[in-house]
Amino acid sequence: MKTPLLYIGQKMSESTHQWLYDQQIEYIEINPNAPAANLEGVVFDVFLFFSPAGIESYRTTGNFPPPASLIMANESSTAQAAWRYFTNKVFLLPEPDELSFVQYSIARWMKENVK
Repeated sequence: MKTPLLYIGQKMSESTHQWLYDQQIEYIEINPNAPAANLEGVVFDVFLFFSPAGIESYRTTGNFPPPASLIMANESSTAQAAWRYFTNKVFLLPEPDELSFVQYSIARWMKENVK
């Protein structure tokens, strides 16, 4: 079964790291407070944003999500920022727990993409 390549716009907890490792899901985790990462040539299937600041940090890299990539936002202000800047399909998943948000995002991607 195909699994998505995730862009995760924040530093994650150890339990989330472990769960992703156990599921063999590839991801790149970005610390929005660190210098911009070089993401040239990397095509993500799903972008997980936890705050409007995470979206701003991604935008400052000069990159934009590929049109087929899904954007997952865990609060309404984050979703509003995503709708303002991106043309991608944006899902608001109001899940306060980090691991649950990651799990639900992957499940939503699978529902949209795996036939």
